[in-house]
Amino acid sequence: MAIGGYNQLSLTCLNTKLDVEAYQFQSARAALYAYLSATKVKTLYVPNYICDSIFPALESLNIEVEFYSINEQLLPEKSLKLIRKSCCKVLLVNYFGLLNKKIKELITSEPELYVIDNSQALFCEHIEGTTSIYSPRKFLGIPDGGLLRTSKHINMPKEFFDASKYTGHLLLRASGYAPEGYTMFLDAEQALESFTPKRMSVISEYLIKCTDIRVIKEKRQRNYELLYTRFNSLNQLQLPIHDQIPLCYPLKLAFKVDQICKQLIDKAIYLPRYWCSKYSGEVGQDMFETTLFLPIDERLDTEQIELIIESVNNMMALK
Repeated sequence: MAIGGYNQLSLTCLNTKLDVEAYQFQSARAALYAYLSATKVKTLYVPNYICDSIFPALESLNIEVEFYSINEQLLPEKSLKLIRKSCCKVLLVNYFGLLNKKIKELITSEPELYVIDNSQALFCEHIEGTTSIYSPRKFLGIPDGGLLRTSKHINMPKEFFDASKYTGHLLLRASGYAPEGYTMFLDAEQALESFTPKRMSVISEYLIKCTDIRVIKEKRQRNYELLYTRFNSLNQLQLPIHDQIPLCYPLKLAFKVDQICKQLIDKAIYLPRYWCSKYSGEVGQDMFETTLFLPIDERLDTEQIELIIESVNNMMALK
């Protein structure tokens, strides 16, 4: 430990740990790459509603991709028949962190065949027998991070990701300057496009230690339940309500939401869109076009949630 010298951010270390058994990489896609490389997977079954970011890694490993369709419950439409079980895996996406119970029911017979993409489900427990991928930076104020939970041995890289140039957007956002930090955020995202595995940065490791996970869980759950209570009768998705700590509240409507998204931006309410992809099937395309992915994170108090509800209701009334 260095003594004296220049000053530092004043953060309280809570010794928070996310998963002591997980391998820690710079991103979820690097974690997936490391797992697929180590296990010599030849064919990966992938849902036709997914972020494009995984495909360069699959191409680099010469992995054959077999797409399968999902139904309106965001689960496989049909029972999957794997070509060669010894070198094939099925990627299941835990969309928005709301499918954990259904996924558990789906994989009971042969859990070892499944890789669960929990990138949107940081607080969903690892299912024994499966392999799990997590992306804590989608939930926490950290510049990088991806977790891999698997029974397979993974040789970890020696190099750490250098996040020292990719923290500016976090500080600006915390200071109330979200638009000013957006370009820095995009730069940080671009820096993680490389799927060559590196260890999670020492900066992210330390910021995780200073994070009050209990508060984050409680506030996310409260905000999700508030939105559920107000919008469930309108929602085209059948969502669970109890004990959920998801990424967002997905409000699927009976019409396209492009205009509402633009109007919300004008009110400084920023929503992600999941996902515009050439690989999307009918359900995925419909999700992108008709769903508002409403924020529920711990920065939002009840008054701000009510503002979101009022804004969305007012905009829908004009449709």
